[in-house]
Amino acid sequence: MKIRISDQSLRIRLSTDEAMALEKGAIITSTLRLNTIDVFAVELKTWHLTIGEVHSGQNKLIVSIPQDAAEKLVREPQFIFLSEQGAETQTPLSLEVEIDLQKVK
Repeated sequence: MKIRISDQSLRIRLSTDEAMALEKGAIITSTLRLNTIDVFAVELKTWHLTIGEVHSGQNKLIVSIPQDAAEKLVREPQFIFLSEQGAETQTPLSLEVEIDLQKVK
């Protein structure tokens, strides 16, 4: 899983194998090392709602996408799941999840 966080956007790129595991209900986790001591985990999982949601816990960012979006990632070439979530600032958080096409063979 590749993760890009900038301003009010979060972009996640999955390998095909990760997308297939996500479709089957697995939680995909990636750990980002911030410095020599601090680590930050990002968890991607599916859930029953039709919108995406991002929330944070202690040293963790939890991203939930709809089950049907996970299925489309596997079955529909070049499908990108897009969602916006309200934020404390006036700019909403933008969430994007896609297959890493550079790794698809």
